[in-house]
Amino acid sequence: MKTADERRSGGRTPSAGSTAPPSERGRQAWIGIDVSSEPASRARRGVYPLAAMAVLVVIASLAVAAVRIDLIRTRYAVSAVLERENELIEEQRGLIVRRRQLRDPVELAVQARERGFRPPTHVVSLPDPAIGDLEAIVAPQPVLANPSIAAVSAGPSEAGVAGSEWR
Repeated sequence: MKTADERRSGGRTPSAGSTAPPSERGRQAWIGIDVSSEPASRARRGVYPLAAMAVLVVIASLAVAAVRIDLIRTRYAVSAVLERENELIEEQRGLIVRRRQLRDPVELAVQARERGFRPPTHVVSLPDPAIGDLEAIVAPQPVLANPSIAAVSAGPSEAGVAGSEWR
């Protein structure tokens, strides 16, 4: 029976009668050998590396999907916040306009007349507490433009003034 080398080389061994150095004998060993008649020998790979690779691909795919879903949720949140910001800006603009209307002297005069306010009949002028001595600051004396009218009144005096006369 023939050995594997004899079957490959057709019964002869190319390196047997060769005078080439040993480094070239290995290369020459394949010269002239018919390898097409032999069945192709594959290196047997196990199922485990393929399964491990499939698991890694699935995990990577799930990670990418999770990142995309998180990105979509973030975009929706940013959109909602921007919409709320625009609403608040519009509300602020309306409040600024309303504040300016309420501070307008002409508008204030119109509202005062509607609510029954009248021009003052007398003016009370009080001294500035920052200027003057300590006694004037502790117990200031009001300066009356019209001395017959009291500056501050808690109500009608008991000295014969009827409730309808008090203002």
